[in-house]
Amino acid sequence: MQSIRKSMRLGGRLMKIVLSNPRRLSHVLGTALAATEEVHDASLDLLRLPGVPIEDLLPESGPELRTTLACFPKTKAGISLLEAMALVLLVKKARASTVFEFGTYKGFSVTQLALNLPPESRIFTLDLPEDDPRSAFAITDPEDIEIALEKGKGALVPKDLRNRINFLRQDSAVFDESPYEGQMDFVFVDGAHNPDYVKNDSAKGWRMLRSGGIIAWHDYRPSDPAVVRFLLQSPYNPKRIVGTTLAFATKPNGPRTEHA
Repeated sequence: MQSIRKSMRLGGRLMKIVLSNPRRLSHVLGTALAATEEVHDASLDLLRLPGVPIEDLLPESGPELRTTLACFPKTKAGISLLEAMALVLLVKKARASTVFEFGTYKGFSVTQLALNLPPESRIFTLDLPEDDPRSAFAITDPEDIEIALEKGKGALVPKDLRNRINFLRQDSAVFDESPYEGQMDFVFVDGAHNPDYVKNDSAKGWRMLRSGGIIAWHDYRPSDPAVVRFLLQSPYNPKRIVGTTLAFATKPNGPRTEHA
């Protein structure tokens, strides 16, 4: 019944716009069309994950929360400024001092992490070696292929932060996470977007995460269906951050069976 009432209200407003301000009809229909992208395919229905407003990542009480963001010239495949803020708030929420990132690319994300972690923190970021970008799992997405072959991984990381970051050059498919098991306060999964890598990076990240730690994923959106389908079927009980393409999950306290 509520959907019917909303449909009637929308129809009435569309008619009013057609009669009084038809030039704005394109804006309204464009917004509605964009919204359908999130739900029209049941297997990619983004709203199936609970939505969390970014404000809910803030602590409920205490002193002001101070953060630092680094802004760079526009670059493809980077997180947005809102996503950068959400990433920082997740790190603060996890009280992180040890973090791991799958997918360095130019270093936009890991720069935000380094700027907002204590000086003694341990920061790791993993990407394919530039001199040997071959991968164990086939990468088929054209943008992922371009990124894998591109030189300059981590090039955006400011010089004064580079010595705080451990740059690991290895295919995540063959990366041995066992030395880091249960040590990470925060893990960020933003590597290749095909099903094998999303599953691999998530499983290894989850094993590296301590109890109570937070894991986050980038590109929860219809244009990256492997990420969406994995999260919708995953055992991690993830939530999406409204207005972003980020999702996150908190590892429960106590013993828990690890998922491969």
